[in-house]
Amino acid sequence: MCNIEKQKKGLRCRVCTGCGLCPGVLRPEVKEQKIHVLADLPGEGQGELPSAHGTRLAVADIGTTTIAMLLYDTEGRVEARHVTVNPQVKYGADVISRIHAAQEPQCARDLHDLVRKELEKGLQRFRDMLSTGEKLQLIIAANTTMTYLMMGWDTSELGRAPFRATRLQAVETTLGEVPCYIMPGMSAFVGGDITSGMYACGMDSEEEITLFIDLGTNGELALGSKNKRIACATAAGPAFEGGVNRGIWGADMIHLLAALRREKLLDETGLLEEKYFESGVRAGNVLITESAVRSVQLAKAAIAAGIKTLLDRYGIKGEAVDRVVLAGGFGYYLNPADAAEIGLLPRTLAAKACAGGNTALRGALKAGRMLLKNQGDLELQQQLIELVEGTECINLAEEPGFNECYLSSMNLEEYE
Repeated sequence: MCNIEKQKKGLRCRVCTGCGLCPGVLRPEVKEQKIHVLADLPGEGQGELPSAHGTRLAVADIGTTTIAMLLYDTEGRVEARHVTVNPQVKYGADVISRIHAAQEPQCARDLHDLVRKELEKGLQRFRDMLSTGEKLQLIIAANTTMTYLMMGWDTSELGRAPFRATRLQAVETTLGEVPCYIMPGMSAFVGGDITSGMYACGMDSEEEITLFIDLGTNGELALGSKNKRIACATAAGPAFEGGVNRGIWGADMIHLLAALRREKLLDETGLLEEKYFESGVRAGNVLITESAVRSVQLAKAAIAAGIKTLLDRYGIKGEAVDRVVLAGGFGYYLNPADAAEIGLLPRTLAAKACAGGNTALRGALKAGRMLLKNQGDLELQQQLIELVEGTECINLAEEPGFNECYLSSMNLEEYE
């Protein structure tokens, strides 16, 4: 039995939006080890929301796993939440499964209806809280596949090479008579949620170079500043969303593997000490098996190789990056020192990491502020067009040396 303090269970929501309200399961002394939270994003603004003829602002993040909606009061505070598992999971946990399912017309209609009904449920809850004469404006950030399915568009082009998306512009539509603004995407696998996150981080307006990392079933990465930006996506699998050991969040799994490395019960190749190889290592009520370690290795190698590739394409070393933003629920609880211990992040970047929370929602809030302030979308559209068109999206599989970089990133060891 290894000497790792027992982990608690049941302290987090089943659906995590990175709001920071839950205490998490990491030991208090671990949480104090420089897990920085990004409190104020450039241009996000504080205080009262602009008034536009009694319009109240709601935002939504439609993820593959989660749908999260927030309603803001006139002072810019969250008044209500609607957070749930995306009901489309009945057709599969990943976007590829849903793209394939949507090739059957009846399944496509069902996928469309499922997400819209869930959004309408949240909007109805928000409507019930409005004063007489008030109305809603909804800003939606979603990955490309979720946007296609919600709008009822043909997803076939997203599921076959060369994986091009022809519908990436911002969309204005209605949902249950509520006007909706859908954030534009960048590619088939870098969607409006990433555009929204980059917008929230000021990557279109700030001089400092930011590495934006959103880890989930698909890992999206963006690097740059207002002067130059590159983005990509890489398949990470379920390892970062609790799919390795049931009920154990990915950030906590990273913590446990880092602890095993420090105690020399897990070597850099991912092999558990011989006496634990067959049975696994029990840390509190968590059984860490060799297969679980391998799943994390595959996921972390994809992310680490993606980071190295972006840095190479950008022409800089990690030292030149000013800030690393870890987005989403995974990023909120990830200890950068643990990430560096197993080689998920280089040591130089781990020292600059901060938790961004749900940057998709924060970017949607920033967009909503702009929309209400100007009582129109021209200025917002221009900002987002410049952000999207000024960002180069690359296909990692087509990058020279990526496969070799991926294989060399499999080891669970620190690097600069």
